[in-house]
Amino acid sequence: MQTILKRTLELKDSLSSLKELLIGNAIMLGEVPSYAGTWQSDDEMSSVDYSVRARFFADRMAELGVDECTTDPLGNPIGIIKGSDPARPPILVCAELDSLFNPPGDIHYSISGDTIVGPGLMDNALGAAAVMSLPDILRREGLSFKSNVLLAGISNTMRESKNLVLVDRFLDCLSVKPCAALIIKGGELGRLNYYSEAVVRADIVCERRPGARTTPPNMIIVANEIIDRLLTIALPQKPETTVTVGMIRGGYKYGSPATTARIGIELRSTSNEALSELSEKVSSILDLLRYERRVDIEYDVAAELGAESLGWSHPLTKAAVAVLGELGLEPSVYPSVSELFYYLKRGIPAITVGVANGNEYHQESASASLSSLYTGLAQIVGIMLAADEEACDA
Repeated sequence: MQTILKRTLELKDSLSSLKELLIGNAIMLGEVPSYAGTWQSDDEMSSVDYSVRARFFADRMAELGVDECTTDPLGNPIGIIKGSDPARPPILVCAELDSLFNPPGDIHYSISGDTIVGPGLMDNALGAAAVMSLPDILRREGLSFKSNVLLAGISNTMRESKNLVLVDRFLDCLSVKPCAALIIKGGELGRLNYYSEAVVRADIVCERRPGARTTPPNMIIVANEIIDRLLTIALPQKPETTVTVGMIRGGYKYGSPATTARIGIELRSTSNEALSELSEKVSSILDLLRYERRVDIEYDVAAELGAESLGWSHPLTKAAVAVLGELGLEPSVYPSVSELFYYLKRGIPAITVGVANGNEYHQESASASLSSLYTGLAQIVGIMLAADEEACDA
């Protein structure tokens, strides 16, 4: 392990020579709208919408030297770097290809000194660009692995809140179970997620009931009553459980009562059982108001994830902590409420890490430090090397 840590520290300095490659990949991928789609071929009659970013990701990896490049049935690109012992289970390094923030017009990135600026950069164009750059980095640094390395980009996960389940479908399409998986995010550098919290993200939709005999209430007032009741739910401190009202929308005109209203909520807990009890309480409140107020209320669950943990003592977690420490980074450990759950529930050892330090994630002026990106890429390679030696043999 000491040899790997020493090599990781050397990478931190040498990767600055690849500045043009890293900037070019980030700009070329980030300026492609993540919502842009195309058919797989001109003559294919299919309902599958293939991401333009996914196609660019695949083409670029082929240019940069992967041994093989393919796509899964969902159109997700997978680059393969062959190891010396292909009988071993592979190491999977993957990133979401979408960007959460999509401006209405053209996307333009800019460079100012040590900073790269552009919408969607940190979530998750920079993470995807980092994975896309790995073939060239590994080739130039003369690094090889015993296990095959799979470099994957997962598309369409951010188009709608329900689409996160596409990660689960991607894993279902893999022909072999990885010995380790690294999930790459734009930020923050030092981030280390090795366990997930149970979470439900849902929309509560309030609408006037068709054919009501009485004057229907203003749906914003109904939504307000729902929020008031949600905030009165008694929540346990242990296991830690929370209710967050994150969004509310309704109405179309200043002088007219709202005919519809929508509330976006997130329920979280460190316990699957506590979250299930909380969900039942929310459903009970909605049933009560549905009948008392004589309105239609729909509880539309967008994502439902469970609490899972790789464990602090797992070799992959320990390797990540050691690599971060060698790079002078303090691990920022907190639970994931995203795709990590899908890996852990399948028994795939997985962690989520960030590749750079940035600001204003979901804004037009999202930015990242280029010098931190070199450290972040050294971190990824170091963990990959450690997984090849440690985690895959655990």
